[in-house]
Amino acid sequence: MGTLDRAGEIGILFPMEFEAEPTWKKLGKNSQLENGLETVCGRWGEVPIVSARIGMGHAGMERKISSWLKEHPCQAVILAGLAGALDPAWDEGDVTSFHAEDWDPFHRWCGSQARVRGGQWHTAHEIIATGEAKIALGKKTGCGIVEMEWDYVAQACQMHKTPLVGLRAVSDHADKLLPADLFLLGCDAVTGKSTPGKIGLHLALRPWRLVELLPAVAGCIHARNQVSQALGEFLDCLSQERSSPSR
Repeated sequence: MGTLDRAGEIGILFPMEFEAEPTWKKLGKNSQLENGLETVCGRWGEVPIVSARIGMGHAGMERKISSWLKEHPCQAVILAGLAGALDPAWDEGDVTSFHAEDWDPFHRWCGSQARVRGGQWHTAHEIIATGEAKIALGKKTGCGIVEMEWDYVAQACQMHKTPLVGLRAVSDHADKLLPADLFLLGCDAVTGKSTPGKIGLHLALRPWRLVELLPAVAGCIHARNQVSQALGEFLDCLSQERSSPSR
């Protein structure tokens, strides 16, 4: 992508391949490794996009993202994906924004979307083991949503003075829990790449665990569809604004 094409480039970061798949498919480009992050460059209408898969929250993530941002000086970055509910008021498939006010086009769009609710996010540094622990964490922090990447991405964006906003959908209710060991078998925590072979072998030897996995997968698919749709609608809106003769 040339220098002129990069004017107004928007960065979109996804923790996992599963979360990125619908958006990357729409961008229609092959990915390549850049600064340790699998990256896709493309356009969404009038909007140049650079998107990377960053993995689940882990030590050193902020350094990789900072190096990546040095190569891609984005107008703004959107951290998108799934999240768990800490507050019972959040239901599966609910879409939440975070720090929307830090980027005006996103803030204006969120203000026009009744289904996108602002919320407080908590960054966990390890997967929470039980539903009871999730509810306790919600009461302790006062946050409605838990994820694993915001703090790392925010640190990198602050280094480059790049606005960062969040958009996630709830994959599991506060009193439920994705089976952590199966979750980690299905995705490489550092790269975010799907690992179907690992989880397939595990389930082939323990087929009874499908009872745990199938409801969790359904919740994740529903949440991914909701956040992907919302992200696409925002990018459509941004593209229309940029194509307007008045702009």
